[in-house]
Amino acid sequence: MSGFIRMLIVMLSVLAAIRAVESHTKTDCGVAQTAFGMCVPYVMGDERGPVSSSCCAAVKSVEELSSMTSMGKRGVCDCLRAMMAEVGRIDGRRASGLARKCGVRTSVIPTSLRFRCFE
Repeated sequence: MSGFIRMLIVMLSVLAAIRAVESHTKTDCGVAQTAFGMCVPYVMGDERGPVSSSCCAAVKSVEELSSMTSMGKRGVCDCLRAMMAEVGRIDGRRASGLARKCGVRTSVIPTSLRFRCFE
């Protein structure tokens, strides 16, 4: 697959994620989804190389949000899972190692589309 087509697929995936949360951006769920949008290409497996610093900043923001809102960790996790369901796929290996690679302890990042979010 050419580099242009791969980049086009990544851009369309990011746009789908942004569109999925567009109407929710003023809610805690929307804030979490918007922040985590920085990690969507990595979690989908479309972004090559190490985790970006902007994605790690998003993971830290999402964890902080999950601790400060009435939604709690389960609510934030459910929001992120819904966003990933809209995008359509998750690379479980990448998703499960994301927090560790960013130096964050969190359980709010879904590792599959059927991930069960618990507090």
